[in-house]
Amino acid sequence: MKTFVVALLVACLLYCNGQETCVPSPPNVTEIDGETDTQPRDIQTKINDALSKDTEVMLAVNALSAERALVYQESKSLYTDICPKKLVYVTRLYLSQYKEVCYVVSPYRQRVRYAICGGSGCYGGKYYKSQCVRTGWTRLQFWVWCPTCGFKLIARWYPQCCSCYRWLPCLQAADEITGRS
Repeated sequence: MKTFVVALLVACLLYCNGQETCVPSPPNVTEIDGETDTQPRDIQTKINDALSKDTEVMLAVNALSAERALVYQESKSLYTDICPKKLVYVTRLYLSQYKEVCYVVSPYRQRVRYAICGGSGCYGGKYYKSQCVRTGWTRLQFWVWCPTCGFKLIARWYPQCCSCYRWLPCLQAADEITGRS
């Protein structure tokens, strides 16, 4: 039995030498900084009241909104996306330096959003595992309002796309060498 295991390990090493390396697990999914639930109406009212008193921030939010409206125009494609994505908006996040929850000012206008990827098996190969993974990480600068310290301009990295990652599982590679399924 020991000879068989050693032979199997040697066969795996020879098989993988110069070929795709087997991977023991799928890609890690990076956590997103922020929450996407709907802002309470009282928070929206407080933000709007504070904005009406601070015209500089209001102008800055309007400028960011106008700029992103030009950049982020969606267009129809003739191609099929094998990793469908859903874009969700960040409405609040915890700022550790201020030790409080802050709310994104007009999250839909500032387009503070990130991609949620769906599905596994996107590659469609018999010998590979595959999964849609967040990609296209973009640094977004946006305005938030914090109940105790007011308006802050912050920046965070958020994924805007999804890509299909494929890998050859290690156990599957060993089974292929030995002829097992």
